[in-house]
Amino acid sequence: MGYKRMTPEKRRELGRQRTAELAALLHAGYQVMGRRQVWADVMRAGAIHLSRGPVNAIAIGLQDPEATQVLSYGKWQEAGRQVRRGENGIRIWGPMSGKTREPGAEQAEPSTGEQLQAGDEQQARGWVSNAVFDISQTDGEPVPARPGSATAAQVVRNRLIAALTGQGDHRAFLIAGVPAEAIDPEDAARSLLMKTARRNVEAFGMCPTEQVEAEAAAAAHVAARILGIPPGPLLAPPAAGWITDDPNNPPVKTSAVRAIEFGRMLAELVGEACPCCNGTRHEQDHAEV
Repeated sequence: MGYKRMTPEKRRELGRQRTAELAALLHAGYQVMGRRQVWADVMRAGAIHLSRGPVNAIAIGLQDPEATQVLSYGKWQEAGRQVRRGENGIRIWGPMSGKTREPGAEQAEPSTGEQLQAGDEQQARGWVSNAVFDISQTDGEPVPARPGSATAAQVVRNRLIAALTGQGDHRAFLIAGVPAEAIDPEDAARSLLMKTARRNVEAFGMCPTEQVEAEAAAAAHVAARILGIPPGPLLAPPAAGWITDDPNNPPVKTSAVRAIEFGRMLAELVGEACPCCNGTRHEQDHAEV
């Protein structure tokens, strides 16, 4: 029976089933996120699907690591493309709207790093499973290329040196005692991304000591992907083996969310390249030029 022909009770029952299935899928995914490839898939998704909150990026990475652009069925139609018949959707969390709640139809809000879409905050009453589809599952009009975020490696290097210097690190231009300008720009950018990520993770104060290196490496990895720089290696997160009383928020989930958030913040810190000064000055410096 098609969804449109279902009775309201059947629709609610299907919603409860899909919500429970997504919760089970994520719980199973958290148990294998200590595997290097799974951890890498999740971090890649965190860098690619920037319009999705960290928890939903994790969900996408666990289900379809190769996905590059995901939208709902209706949004693809608005974009002039049609989801092919028989394609299975990627399940992610969406806010439940309305004034009433159906028992069992929602999960507790995935509060660890999840983001609502703009305007949803007042309407949300919980979380339900929604389907999105990758562009590879659709046919139709070509989709305009999304604006590239690639930033020249030397610009990343210069911006990070400026940021670290502004934080009081007057030796930021040195990498293992060698001036950054004397090192391959991509290598220098990766080293400085890692240095900045480590400093931010430590300053945040919520990361266990044994997790710092893994989370810093993951955040630097996410930022490098966003900025178009070949990313550095990842470390398996020690938190993957930790067990707590909260199955919805195991330590490895919290760790992954922090890494994705810090990686996105780090990429935003670098910003876009300023072509006339190679990233050594901020755009506002040119306001009167």
